[in-house]
Amino acid sequence: MPLLNLRDVAEGTPLRTGMLLRSAQPHRLTTADTDRLADLLGGSLEGLRLVADLRSEAERAGDDWTLLADHGVRVTRLGTSGSPADLSALPPGIDLGDLYVLMLDHRTAWFASVVAEIADGLPALVHCAAGKDRTGLVVALILDLVGVEHEVIVRDYAATATHLPQIITMLGLTASSPAEAVPTGAVPLGAVPAEAVLMTTAPSTARAVPAMVGAISGLLDAPEAAIRTFLAALDARGGAERLLTAHGLTVGHVQRLRAALVG
Repeated sequence: MPLLNLRDVAEGTPLRTGMLLRSAQPHRLTTADTDRLADLLGGSLEGLRLVADLRSEAERAGDDWTLLADHGVRVTRLGTSGSPADLSALPPGIDLGDLYVLMLDHRTAWFASVVAEIADGLPALVHCAAGKDRTGLVVALILDLVGVEHEVIVRDYAATATHLPQIITMLGLTASSPAEAVPTGAVPLGAVPAEAVLMTTAPSTARAVPAMVGAISGLLDAPEAAIRTFLAALDARGGAERLLTAHGLTVGHVQRLRAALVG
């Protein structure tokens, strides 16, 4: 299966191309995939400095970026403690947009650290497992930082929807799994790392997917309403620059992002 949900964040924007890419996780990466990456980077993988991997340790399947090793690309694992994958004890009936706001408020320092890593590593590729939630929010924060209009951010986020059927198949999940597929004694809903449920390949959490799908509206989709809720909350907190620089991002990081992406 090809590298899914792969695109240049600059597509459809005035930003510089070949600087910030996004995707789902690699799945049996092939030279055809690396050729597609090279095309987005102007013809050569040598221009890619960083892969920012937002997955938790449980989600990764070995060294799945091996084909980039010969090109000097640094793969940085950023799904450490303090990431959104650690969230638990969700309010019942929460929808995806409210979950995103919960992440923004409770994992702000993690978002700031990821954005800083990317600012220091451009040109970069950022991904989680599906390339939808963690990746989508990180990209939204970066685009807000460099002054991209929110309607453009919404379009970028929603573009993932067309890739979701293949992504769900790749991850071995289904939106229509019967509730009885969750066995007695499965991980309680509130203890499952919520944001990672769609994006995980760990059996201990994957078996709880049917219950999670019922508990979080929009989990298996990329609804515009979810990112609009997130962006409204971001505005209410003063925007990405004000929020993230209060949690570890520096003015220098912001300047480097703007210089690289806006020119």
